[in-house]
Amino acid sequence: MTALTENTKIDFIADPSYDKQPVISGAIHIFKNAICSLNAAGGFVVLGTDTASETFAGIAQEELDQATGGSNGDNDILLLKAGSNIPVLLPITGVTQADVNKDVFIVDDGAVALVAVTNNDVRVGKIYKLTDTANEAYILLN
Repeated sequence: MTALTENTKIDFIADPSYDKQPVISGAIHIFKNAICSLNAAGGFVVLGTDTASETFAGIAQEELDQATGGSNGDNDILLLKAGSNIPVLLPITGVTQADVNKDVFIVDDGAVALVAVTNNDVRVGKIYKLTDTANEAYILLN
């Protein structure tokens, strides 16, 4: 390692809660605020599903219409990343105040549920806070 002798540029991620991730090949339309997963085969972003081999990736912060297909990684999508410890409002049915701090799991790209409702338990986070509106809650992405 050599000491600097001139100004240099440093690249950094301003907020590590957000990151661009490569999207899987094929025709896929990801809407803003969709729940996204990483597929097991290559770690590419796919729409969130209750699939055992997938892991939660984050919440899409933009829309991506990859209608023409393409190869794995041709396009990236900005995600509010899994593990960011940020509460987000997501659709969930049948929860009560007694469910606060319980884990929730992916149903599909638009909803989460408690463990008894899902088959493969792809974990998103914990119920952080209920709202006054039925069928939604703040989920802490942890």
